[in-house]
Amino acid sequence: MQHSNETFENITVELDGNSYENCTFRNVVFSFGGGELEMKNCNMDRFSFRFTGALANGLYALYQLFGTDGMLQIIRGFTEPSAGEIEINLPGAA
Repeated sequence: MQHSNETFENITVELDGNSYENCTFRNVVFSFGGGELEMKNCNMDRFSFRFTGALANGLYALYQLFGTDGMLQIIRGFTEPSAGEIEINLPGAA
């Protein structure tokens, strides 16, 4: 579903399969399972994330492998990811 010039406040916002352009998000919970998503020129104030499905499983696997600090370091490494597959090269991994 396409959303344009809308304000979302104090609700859960489903990201999977949606596009948002020129929208404002205030005190929302973004729910995301790794599906298609497009966001352009949006403003965000006070938000949190709830991950679901395969994405939640993948993040949990990172947590199990590397702990909280390692998982957060990997996530912080994504400065400008592109759509599709993302490759992570860890130091010391062969």
